[in-house]
This record gives sequence, C-alpha cells and structure tokens, in this order.
Amino acid sequence: MLPDIRETIAALSTAPGHGAIAIIRLSGKNAFEIASTFLHPNLALANPKTGRTYLLAVKNGDKLVDNAIVALYKEPKSYTGENMAEIFCHGSPYIIQNIINLAVKNGARQASPGEFTMRAFLNGKIDLAQAEAINDLILSETESAHKNAMSQIYGSVSKKIKKLKEETVGILAEIEARLDDSDGEIEELDLKNLLPAVENLILETRKLSDSFENGKYIRHGIRIGIVGAPNSGKSSLLNAVLGRSRAIVSDIAGTTRDTVEEKLTISGFSVIFADTAGINPDPKDALEVQGMARTLEAIKSSDILLWVQDVSKPFGTEDEIVDKTIRQNAAAGARVIKVFNKTDLEAARPIERSNKNSFMVSCKTDRGIENLKKNLLGFQENLFNHESSEIITSARHFQALSNGLREISALHKTLESGKFELELAAEHLRCYLDGMALITGETTPEEILANIFEKFCVGK
Repeated sequence: MLPDIRETIAALSTAPGHGAIAIIRLSGKNAFEIASTFLHPNLALANPKTGRTYLLAVKNGDKLVDNAIVALYKEPKSYTGENMAEIFCHGSPYIIQNIINLAVKNGARQASPGEFTMRAFLNGKIDLAQAEAINDLILSETESAHKNAMSQIYGSVSKKIKKLKEETVGILAEIEARLDDSDGEIEELDLKNLLPAVENLILETRKLSDSFENGKYIRHGIRIGIVGAPNSGKSSLLNAVLGRSRAIVSDIAGTTRDTVEEKLTISGFSVIFADTAGINPDPKDALEVQGMARTLEAIKSSDILLWVQDVSKPFGTEDEIVDKTIRQNAAAGARVIKVFNKTDLEAARPIERSNKNSFMVSCKTDRGIENLKKNLLGFQENLFNHESSEIITSARHFQALSNGLREISALHKTLESGKFELELAAEHLRCYLDGMALITGETTPEEILANIFEKFCVGK
C-alpha cells in the first residue's frame, strides 16, 4: 500500500552519522507552515520565493538548536512538485533528531523509503523509468553505471518508449477505425502497407530488449573466473592484476581451497574476479570437495574465464581435465581466454601466439599483465558500444519488453499468414501498449510501485 501523499513528510536526506553538514527535507502542502514553527525569524516562510536560501535559527521553544541555511521551493517548482523546505544544518545526530522531532511534533510525519521520489512521480515531475534511474544513480559505483543512470534520468529510455507507443497507437488507430466502421465507408486495410510498420516495431523493441544483455553488466558488473590446474599460478595472476597481494601464494599445490573474490574498476566498469581452487577430479578431503563445488559454481556464473596454464610443464592429464570441465560447465556465450603463465621459465609445451583469446604472462615479473588487462578492457568496451542508443538495466523493463515483443510478433505472424482478424490484431496491440505503460508507470499497479520505492533510501 502506498503512503498518503496528502500528508507533509520529513526525513534526513544525507547519510546518517556525524558530518560537517546534514540535509533534512520537508515536503507537502503544509511544509512551510510546519517549518515556521521552529525556524526563526519565520517571516521568510510566510511568502517564500522558490530557490531562495535563508540563514535561520532552529529553535525548540526558547532553546537554540542550531543555525541553518534553509532553501525553499514553492509548488510545483520543486523536486517533488510540492512545497519543499531543505534545511542544511550541522551534521550532529543530536541536532538532526531534534529537527526531525520538531517537524513531526508540529504536523509532519517521517517519510517512507523513496517517498520524495515517489511524490515526484505521482505529481508528474518524472516517469517511473526516470524514478528508478535516480536510485540507480545513487547506487552507481562506476563510470558506466553513472553514465547510464544519468542518461535514463534525462529520458533516454522514456523517449524511446514514447516513440514505440506512438508508432503502435498509429497502427492501432488504423485497425480500430475499421472496427468502428459498421457502414463500410473506410477502405479495406492494406496488409502490405501495415507489415513494414509492424516489422519496424519488432526491430526497435527487440533492439531495446536485447540491450539488457549489456545492461546487466552495468548494474551487476562482469564476472571473471580464474581457473586452471593446481599450482598453475591462478592466485598469482589475481594478485598481479590487482596490483597487490590479495590471495595466498605458495608452491604447495592446493593452497587455495575457497573461492576468493575481488572487485576492480577497469576503464569505468565493475569487474569481479574470482580466484578458484585448482581443478582436481579426485579431491582428497571434505574441504577439497567443497572447494571443487565452488570452483564449478564460479565457472558457471562467469562471463569470462581465464584459463591459467603453467608453460614450464608439458600439457598433460590435468590440463585435459580443466579443458573438459570448462566445456561442460561454462555458461553459454562465456569467453574463454588462455593465459600462459610462467613465461620467465623455459617452455615445456607449445604456446599459442598472443591473440584476443590467448596471452603470455609472467606473474613473477609482471610481463604481459598490462596487455592482458587492456584486452579485458577491449572486451568491456565492445559490450558498451552504445554511445547513441539506449540500454536498459532493469529486469522489470526487460520483462515488459519481452512480453510486448511476444504480442507484436504474434501480430506479425498473422499478417504474414494472411489469416488477419481486426479484433485479434487490436488486442495484440493493446497488450503491447499496456506493457510499455508499465515501464513508464502510467498503468503500474500499486504493489509494484510500493516494491520499487521501498528499495530507495529514506530521504530520497
């Protein structure tokens, strides 16, 4: 159930704890009246000017709590579309709680998570896709996540959805006009003219839907599993790539029992490396059994696999087992890169010439490490070659687009078969429009809205 937006709300908008400055927000019809009960002199709040800031005293009765800068915004020219006051006070938990208590005591209530942004959506300041992007922006940790969130806040996905809807409405209008034409005054629909419009709709919808494959990497990062035979140098490779000692390195085979994960930002993208236990088909104890199980999990969940091989040893049974394990467990579409390690030693096996899926390195001397990292970047940059197009990162959007694509593809099938029924065609198009409306929030049920905004922090 959504909170009552007729009430005035208050919340801390900055991170809790100690700090130089904290920001407390009030939003709602009575925001200025409530603020005037504890901000002095309160003449500024009697006739506020949007965007104007004032130096005011925060008082609890006659007691001075703090001196604060207060920014005022009159509806509809505010983030929420309502009257808003933003109080910039010292970041003392005591001061913060005093101000919130004063606001609540005088008629406000504590805001729910995401309620300020929810009000912005309900008051028509932003659509639902933009609202979700605001939370993505708050949670962004990399350049790619920030860039995509900013793009969506400024309407990249929303504009694309609007265009798709306009095209669909145009097709639907042609069909509904004939459904309403009981006297037969409108000429019969020319299916040959309708087919290209439907095909273009399929093309554009699929393009947006397919972008989720890239979008999920922006949101969740790219997973890279480091695999190989025991003592091939997997942990050494992780340390070399990170540029610091993260995993224990030893000449004793089987040192790594558990999967060691480490996140690294490379060229603006989040990359999660997983150093795994050496692949051994005959584990000797329970710990090694668990290690093998986690290695298989890492292989299955990786987008890229770095197969580390020790060039100082001949290619043997252990390598064949690793090869077989990768082929049997790697996810469809996962890229496998052979990393020939210990090139500072004399080679005892054939080494493939370096290419996009084969690299020679020495973790001991760092030879070839930067070249390997640069080529991992190349892989990432290829994933995100969408400078002028839209990328969706939300599973909710992907589901709506997939459902819409199914509807419009069914319509295309009937058009091609010649078994075209106006009523059925109109229904396919209406279902498609319903899915697009779910993305931008025009017809989104309350429980979905509540689920979206409860993921926000309080105060946003």
